[in-house]
Amino acid sequence: MSEHINEKRKQELCELLAENLPTLRTKMGISQNELADRVGFSRQTISSIETMKHEMKWSTFSALVPFFATDQEIYRLMLVMSILDEDVMTTLNIQ
Repeated sequence: MSEHINEKRKQELCELLAENLPTLRTKMGISQNELADRVGFSRQTISSIETMKHEMKWSTFSALVPFFATDQEIYRLMLVMSILDEDVMTTLNIQ
C-alpha cells in the first residue's frame, strides 16, 4: 500500500472526478451552488470544472472527495468509477 500518489495519477484522478462531478451532484441531489457553499468554492469554480473549462487541482479533488464520501451510495459509486482506491482513501484519510 502506497501513501504516495504520483503527479500523473493525481491528474488522472482529477480528470475522473471532473467528468463525473455532475453525476455525483445529481445523485446527491445538490446544485452547483449548494456544493460550492458546502466545500467553500464559488459556483463558477464548480461550473468551470464540470464544463472542462479549467482543470481540477489536486487541492480541489482533496476537498470534494471526502465531502461525497460521507454518503455511502456515492462512496460506492466513486469506487466503481475508480475515483476512490486504497491509495486515495489512505492519502485523504477516508475510512
